[in-house]
Amino acid sequence: MTRNGVRIAGCIFSFIGFTAQAQVYPSTGTGWVLPGSWEAPLTTSRFDTANDVKRWEAQHADIVFGSMQNKAINQQLISMGYMYSQKLDCKPSKPSSWLSQHAQLAGLEFEDLFLHFAEDTQLEATSISQGLKYLLEGQAFHLILIRNGNYATARLPLNLQPNDELVVISSYPSNSLVIEADIAPRVEQAIALSSPSEGIAQWQAVHSDWQRVQGKWLGSLEVQHPWQSASARIEGRELNTGKQALSDGLQVWMLKLNWQAESKVEQVAFKPWLDYQDQRLVIPGWDAENDRNQDGFISDQEFYSRKNVKASARFRHQARLIPAGHMWPGTCWYRVNFGNKLLNDLHAKWYRYDWEQQGLSGAYNDDMAKLLGRNQFTVDTGGQLQELPLKAGNDESSLYYAKQMAAFLKLVKAQTQTHWLAANISDLNLWHYDGWPRELRDVVDVWLREHYLTPAMGLDRLYRYWDNFALAKLGDKSLIMVSVKSGRSQVAPLLPAAWHQDIETGLALYYLFNIPQQTYYHSWNAGFYYGSGNTDEKNWYRQGVPKNWVYQPSAMLEVDIGQPALVPKGYRVVYWRNKTKDIDIKAKTSTTMLGDTGVVPANWFWLYRSGWGSNFPRHGVIARQYSKGLVVYRAMNEPNNPAFMQTEPLRVSLPGDYRRVMPNGTLGEPMRYIELGGYEGAVLKKVE
Repeated sequence: MTRNGVRIAGCIFSFIGFTAQAQVYPSTGTGWVLPGSWEAPLTTSRFDTANDVKRWEAQHADIVFGSMQNKAINQQLISMGYMYSQKLDCKPSKPSSWLSQHAQLAGLEFEDLFLHFAEDTQLEATSISQGLKYLLEGQAFHLILIRNGNYATARLPLNLQPNDELVVISSYPSNSLVIEADIAPRVEQAIALSSPSEGIAQWQAVHSDWQRVQGKWLGSLEVQHPWQSASARIEGRELNTGKQALSDGLQVWMLKLNWQAESKVEQVAFKPWLDYQDQRLVIPGWDAENDRNQDGFISDQEFYSRKNVKASARFRHQARLIPAGHMWPGTCWYRVNFGNKLLNDLHAKWYRYDWEQQGLSGAYNDDMAKLLGRNQFTVDTGGQLQELPLKAGNDESSLYYAKQMAAFLKLVKAQTQTHWLAANISDLNLWHYDGWPRELRDVVDVWLREHYLTPAMGLDRLYRYWDNFALAKLGDKSLIMVSVKSGRSQVAPLLPAAWHQDIETGLALYYLFNIPQQTYYHSWNAGFYYGSGNTDEKNWYRQGVPKNWVYQPSAMLEVDIGQPALVPKGYRVVYWRNKTKDIDIKAKTSTTMLGDTGVVPANWFWLYRSGWGSNFPRHGVIARQYSKGLVVYRAMNEPNNPAFMQTEPLRVSLPGDYRRVMPNGTLGEPMRYIELGGYEGAVLKKVE
């Protein structure tokens, strides 16, 4: 069959009942990274609507890291949804909702899905994410106003009439309230049905000890324990909250507040258990021995006579691990426990369910090096873990946890039967970073090499980039992202020729690494915010055109340069280098071994090099032969040198007659030599 005029093969992959097609372009596969937020273009007539852009993307790539947000389109491609198996959000989202509901149905303790501190722990956190405010401010998950028998979402501040009621829905249990209102309310506790997934059966009055402090009511609640969670259903009716997590079955705790007189309510919150001061976050530890009656709550009596005074959490959830200071902006995460077999099985089933719903082939796990080490937990005091015989914030615990995570991901693959489990790495992490055990490397099928190649990357990085070929030797696939960072477009952002030359150079660089059926190409700007929206003045010379459309050199990709070939006779082979403080191993790029590491031959060779006394010259032109073409790249050792971009063009002879592939896909005149500027690459088509 054909797609876009290119002959392609039939089905290459089958997963959970659907198929995906072979590659779009003749000489390499291509992919998108986290597409989404499609927009109608503003300054091109190529597309009329956002859906036109989405359709174009679906037709011009083979794999997707993320989702096309359409099941049918996902099934046409190899779509690897986003996953972050080592965390669940502090403010519950869809995974937490599904897992909490199904844990309840299976008779499992949902709280066992989290790691907890066994002792009060102080973490360094020079800055904290806005997402942590959900916990630091004790926010309720949702508020519902009941007035005259009608239910509606409550938005504070709110003027309440006599006998109005507020239902407080929480994603965690608490025994203390903070109310900013004229008068303190009466409080009732939700009593769950025998099957909590069916909601609550009744409300039960709770004694509340209210104190007025700085204009707010602080209330200690004598709730009856164990305080059970339940689905957000009252008298059999699902509450129309607009909260997807509640519709997805999130198990919650509910209180009902009643004011018998008119009152203005400014705030309804829970007393926070986390303390953030002086760039330090204190998380209380949990010790089950302090809970003498084993009801899941440390009462005042138990608290003041507790056996372990180093653990001050009243509820177990308060001791969950939070990588304070190491989360993305706007996020808040808990670390997942991989040590419970039954919950691991349930967690793996979640991914199968989610991928089937979205039509995904698999998923890519982000930030797999962010586990329990110092890059996530900078511990001042405490740090002992409840579920592991280790402390957070060191290499030993991170490595132990990484092996647990690898076993879990292996379980996910068994549940889903996927061969498209992916992760992102940079540089030589899999070989040079102690936090990556072999088990974690072996479970991954596909690697996202984020911003792996850049126009001005220089020769020294190329000498060290053997890892792509080592991954291929293991049978793994890789998406290699080419960025324009530090290229000509960063020097002259309003110059169209600078952008097009960066992309042309990037494609030539990619073709140095291309391994048929194992690598995929993606071209992007200099930033890390991905999507399918329109360009702006920061990431293209013209605003209002679809990013993936302008970054992918589709016309150049349509030119068939064949498959990688051997080094032509008479040319010197480029060397790889594996250098650390302990080793310095060199090997030709035409070899199958670099020391004791197996590699797929790259067959790079020199068209030009400065001096012949070293295997690693400071300046040269690297080339790679293709059966129907040639790719070349000129650079110096040092990366990102603006002066080298201005150097005089260098004329080098070619191993035959070639025509340059232009950015618009046309071919230049036949030539036997080429002139290249500093940090410039080119794709050439062989004259036949």
